[in-house]
Amino acid sequence: MSISQVAVQQNTKVTDNKMSQNGYIVNEQGKEVQITAAMIHSVCHQLLNQCRAIKN
Repeated sequence: MSISQVAVQQNTKVTDNKMSQNGYIVNEQGKEVQITAAMIHSVCHQLLNQCRAIKN
């Protein structure tokens, strides 16, 4: 097994163990807001659009 395969396998185990943990951010009012899948999707979409803009 290559080093990269071992790293991926170890990272997968760590990720699987942390799936039950929730992530939070602090909003403008100083309150914790749970990070949702929709938030992550939106940010990824924005980053993809920025990368496409740079490429052109």
